[in-house]
Amino acid sequence: MGSEGTGNGEFVEPHGVAVDSLDNVYVVERLNSRVQKFDSNGNFITKWGSEGTGEGQFNIPEGIDIDSSGNVYVADTHNSLIQKFAIVK
Repeated sequence: MGSEGTGNGEFVEPHGVAVDSLDNVYVVERLNSRVQKFDSNGNFITKWGSEGTGEGQFNIPEGIDIDSSGNVYVADTHNSLIQKFAIVK
């Protein structure tokens, strides 16, 4: 994990981090308007999100959390909402 950019495993203003029960790491990025998921060794798994106002889109997301069921919650600051994503295991 960790260079600047828009590709898989790259970041522009990472702002929130959460870890699930399987030790996967989720990073929310303000300027790339997305969430990236990595395994516990830092290997890229997947990403989702884009800039916008629709479902699954973000406008300056800043916070992220995961509940005990594995649902991911993203605080989308400029859209003034919290989005919930059910992660398929």
